[in-house]
Amino acid sequence: MAIKYVVASKSEIKTDVLSKLSAVIADKLQLQTDQTIGLSFVGQAEIRKLNKQYADNDYATDVLSFHYENNPETLGDIAVCTEIARKQADEHGVSLESELVLLILHGTLHLLGQDHQDKAGTASMDRLQSDIMEALNFNYRDFKWLV
Repeated sequence: MAIKYVVASKSEIKTDVLSKLSAVIADKLQLQTDQTIGLSFVGQAEIRKLNKQYADNDYATDVLSFHYENNPETLGDIAVCTEIARKQADEHGVSLESELVLLILHGTLHLLGQDHQDKAGTASMDRLQSDIMEALNFNYRDFKWLV
């Protein structure tokens, strides 16, 4: 099983890093089927617009995921705000690449059914993110959880 990321815009992350992320996620979650995920890197205005349109939140955010339930080949899309990722990387003393991987990972886990709506879900998702980031040799920063 593999996840294939299809990058729809200029990317600040290398293809080999996305391939490694895909492999580690598939291994850790024991995924059984191939899935495609669309990946876009957007600015603050665009992510704010998407957040307002789809989640009724009128603010820019770091990552959004959009799950496609009726498409067996495409799991969904992820939008990452590069500007916010860069700011968060600076705040947490991690590389931009590490921050982008964390946000893509977070969005991917949402598309695969993980959530942080309660303490148990948050703990599970946090553990998964930490384990996967460690397996990729990235530092895992303290994640800002919205519960």
